[in-house]
Amino acid sequence: MAVFEFGFTAFGAALVRLAEPISAKLPNKHAPRARMIARGGGVTLELDGRQVTARVHRGGSASIAHLEFAAMTPVTAAAFREALGARPEPDDAVHAAVRAAGADPAPALEAADCSCTARSTMCVHVLAALYALAVLVDNEPNTVLTLQGYGTGPGAAAPQPDGTVHDRPVPRWTPLATLDARDYFARYDRSRKASAKPTTAMIAATT
Repeated sequence: MAVFEFGFTAFGAALVRLAEPISAKLPNKHAPRARMIARGGGVTLELDGRQVTARVHRGGSASIAHLEFAAMTPVTAAAFREALGARPEPDDAVHAAVRAAGADPAPALEAADCSCTARSTMCVHVLAALYALAVLVDNEPNTVLTLQGYGTGPGAAAPQPDGTVHDRPVPRWTPLATLDARDYFARYDRSRKASAKPTTAMIAATT
């Protein structure tokens, strides 16, 4: 039985698929080099919720890649809660159960950029970061939940008071048009308006 170096778990394999999409007509020419960098420990990852900063060292140069993953929808989070049960971390069985429930358990890359000069978004540094993330998820499965904002923040997927769960993540920004200015400013009271006409006492004080 073959043992995969990157993505030997279902969730790790999902991250490898981001670097090696099945829909691609040709393999990414940077993939072999990216795997070599990740294999050699050339990637340092910093996770902040759904955002990942990867410091990638390649030879004598270094680049910084930024990746942001999409927040899982409340429906997907509900499927995860049901599948996880008392499990301490998601495994291949959880992955299969979430898919069986009609949800997609795989992380989705929402944005990526790199400090290098490559014109392609999926440069060798972003690819190396994805391979390093696959290794991290293989060994620390709960990372896949963090990457998708499970439990806190956008996409926390809390059921509504009526028991329903809406298939839409919590927005990161609040449109100004939805705010009522009356909640932030006191109502102007004309009856308390001070008279602009100077009094006799005021005139005397200035002379």
